[in-house]
Amino acid sequence: MALLSGLGPPRRKARGVLAVALASLLHAGSPGSGRAGESLQMMEQKIKAGLLYNFLKYTEWPRATAASAVAVCVFGDDPFRGSLEPMAERTVNRRPITLRHVREVPRTEGCHLVFVNAAERDRWPELAAFLAGKSVLTVSDFPEFVSAGGMIELGQKGDRIDVKVNMAALASAGLQVQERLLRLAHVVDAGGP
Repeated sequence: MALLSGLGPPRRKARGVLAVALASLLHAGSPGSGRAGESLQMMEQKIKAGLLYNFLKYTEWPRATAASAVAVCVFGDDPFRGSLEPMAERTVNRRPITLRHVREVPRTEGCHLVFVNAAERDRWPELAAFLAGKSVLTVSDFPEFVSAGGMIELGQKGDRIDVKVNMAALASAGLQVQERLLRLAHVVDAGGP
């Protein structure tokens, strides 16, 4: 399983390092068996957490929504198992990052990026309606997220993390993503929420 690492250069070297790390995990046991399976899942969550950071880095919000800090919110249970915590110690585009875990739709007010836990799929329409017209980047890893009006979907394609970007949903929120992100993603125009 070769997982997509970051979105910035040097991609080839980063992919190589990840492939070696992942290969050592695979030799420890099969994905479904005990600790090796758990380690593989943790590695995947760490990579997804890194991708969220890159999505922040390569997304441009309207000036009117600029705040002193960038709020990353996880809607529902935290599937990252603490892998996002180091992000709270970093900055992106010279702005500190804050993390919030939210379970109620109105608590997403003030978030810049909302990661929707796949277990919250049934609540996505309610959340999408609440976020409509707001400059909030929405990301999830449940299948067909971009078809349902989400902006960035993290999926599995063979042995890689597949990134799909919904340009229409981004445009309706007044968000722009840089070309370097789009080069690594499957771009779709599925419409907004």
